[in-house]
Amino acid sequence: MRKLFPVLPLLMLWLPTRAQHIPNNNSLRTRLDSAIHIAALTYMKDSSRVGCSIGVVLHGKQFTYHYGESARGTHRLPTNESLYEIGSMTKTFTGLLVAHAISEGRIKLTDDIRKYLPGVFPHLQYPNGDPLKIGYLLAHTSQLPNSFDRAADGSLSDTSFIRQLTAYRPDTLKPFTYRYSNAGYQVLGRIVENIYGATYQQLLERYITKPLGMRATTVSIDQQQEAHLLKGYDAAGLEASPIYTSFPAAGSIKSTLSDILHYMRYQLDEKDASVKMTHRVLYGNVDEGATCFQWTTGKTWNWDFYYRADGGTPGFRTFYAFYPDYDLGIVLLSNQNNDTAGRKLYELTTAILKAVKTL
Repeated sequence: MRKLFPVLPLLMLWLPTRAQHIPNNNSLRTRLDSAIHIAALTYMKDSSRVGCSIGVVLHGKQFTYHYGESARGTHRLPTNESLYEIGSMTKTFTGLLVAHAISEGRIKLTDDIRKYLPGVFPHLQYPNGDPLKIGYLLAHTSQLPNSFDRAADGSLSDTSFIRQLTAYRPDTLKPFTYRYSNAGYQVLGRIVENIYGATYQQLLERYITKPLGMRATTVSIDQQQEAHLLKGYDAAGLEASPIYTSFPAAGSIKSTLSDILHYMRYQLDEKDASVKMTHRVLYGNVDEGATCFQWTTGKTWNWDFYYRADGGTPGFRTFYAFYPDYDLGIVLLSNQNNDTAGRKLYELTTAILKAVKTL
């Protein structure tokens, strides 16, 4: 890789005034710094944006950048230790827990999910009699609903979970089509809890966060961590309520840029057999886009091979991507969510990839 020599951010000239005055910690010393600065300010030029943290892992080195505010009106930048809700990125952790269970011989991709659930579910099969399988939940092809109904406070009780799962009847013969399902990952979370006789948080610590030194990554924050939890903002610019933590496997993890960069390095290295398993294609094909254990894999228009995952809660939006051919991982965390946030974070990712390819 050529030296990341300094360049002048000439493209700043076309950015709106607001974007040029967004608080940030970018030192603008290298071409990578400058490329990220332009892309980040483009993302932040939307007046509804609040804060954004950007992490890059490149050839084993880490680069971190922060823009905007940790809470509206505070003028305080987010930091490497700021806690973000990561939404459906949680599902990659759940997929990894399932992979560990498979590696230990506790479960199989082809197993009937009813084998690991308490109670009797006579209708939890396809009209032709075939069962819903573990692999179908992982690949979002089970045809389970997007979400189970929750109480007014956002909670989901065990009783309600079992009642809704018992009542559900798949209306297709086979799981040949992709249908995104938070409910499917909630079921997976309950399955791994039942297999191990431990809570999701305990399994997270045992298999992922403690081994990787991800000290801040958690489902439920303690009093000490509360000071680091960012305010999240919805599409109307209002402060959003924290994400629910009952049945957390679909989207309840909070984490920091520092921790997620450890996780990204772990994904890139692929030294762990369970990690490698989560990159296995379960549905579709790589040339047209495929689904792994929550990760999406495919090729860009320029044939750059990637793995991606994203997440969103009412007040947060995240986007992660890694490109094995370039030994590159990108982490984007934002504490504001609206209809354009996901697409704009994707564009920020592509800008970073383009910059890295020219270094």
